Amino acid sequence: MARCFIGIMMPECSKAKITSIQNSLRRLPIACKMVERENLHLCLSFLGEVEENEINEICRKLDEISQRYKQFDADASEIKFIPNEGYIRVLALGCSNPLLETISKNIKNEIDGDAKPPHITLCRVKSIEDKQKTIEDIKKIDQDAGKFTVSSIQLIKSELRETGPIYSVIHESKLS
Repeated sequence: MARCFIGIMMPECSKAKITSIQNSLRRLPIACKMVERENLHLCLSFLGEVEENEINEICRKLDEISQRYKQFDADASEIKFIPNEGYIRVLALGCSNPLLETISKNIKNEIDGDAKPPHITLCRVKSIEDKQKTIEDIKKIDQDAGKFTVSSIQLIKSELRETGPIYSVIHESKLS
């Protein structure tokens, strides 16, 4: 069994901007665990525990889905409160290209998984002091991580360790 998700590992040029946003969040009274720079990714669908004998079929279907799309640009530019501002478990950057949502829905329908709107997790929140003021302060942060090019989609394995997860790309499906 392997814990897996389907996503897009972020390019280095985007990671610098995203870590700058994370650094702004670190200055706020939020108890959280930031996603490590090397693990920054755009999540399309969380699959959970996958049997080893299912991985080849997932890769084949991911290749089929990827071939329907040409390379495109996406924009990461707005902090999202997941599931909502009343109960914040995750702070993430939303991505505004409708193609990402279409691809995510195709993955959910043809492969499965838990498909949330495409997002880049910044941190997992444990607690927030003075939530209303902190939310206001979050909204004042420069949230523009800029554009990045989507040229492939990856099946990614997540190994949980005491020091945090280690992500490794199992399969990469190039867009046409």
